[in-house]
Amino acid sequence: MSKEALDEKDLKILRKLAENARITFTELAKEVGLSDVTVIKRVKRLEGSVIKRYTISVDPEKLGARVISFTGIDVEPERLFEVIEKLRSKGYVMGLWLTTGDHQLMAVIWARDEEDMTKIHKELSELIGVKRVCPAIVLKTLKDIEMLFKVD
Repeated sequence: MSKEALDEKDLKILRKLAENARITFTELAKEVGLSDVTVIKRVKRLEGSVIKRYTISVDPEKLGARVISFTGIDVEPERLFEVIEKLRSKGYVMGLWLTTGDHQLMAVIWARDEEDMTKIHKELSELIGVKRVCPAIVLKTLKDIEMLFKVD
């Protein structure tokens, strides 16, 4: 489904589901001004194209992660996929993207505290194939992701 195929009602449905994926079809229909049956059909169509999955949003601090970093990782080209597999297996790497620009890889890392984050970044810098680790510690969230995305 292309972006052009989505109308304002579809976008409103997506926004409401992003806020609360557990909303009932009846409540969703009231919110967007459509019938229950129409909303069900639209959601099913969106699930077959735009909606990849339903998930939850958690508070990292409540799970013991008080420090979060967006970390750029520069890698030797011949070791890229080896490093990717190592990073994907690390429990503290919460997201990992292959990117263009300043760094080949961008990772979201959760740590218990500053000391833990320092140890993690040191561990990453010592992985075979990693040339440089460039962390940016999150100080405050100013706007959160409303509709999570995944680029395949």
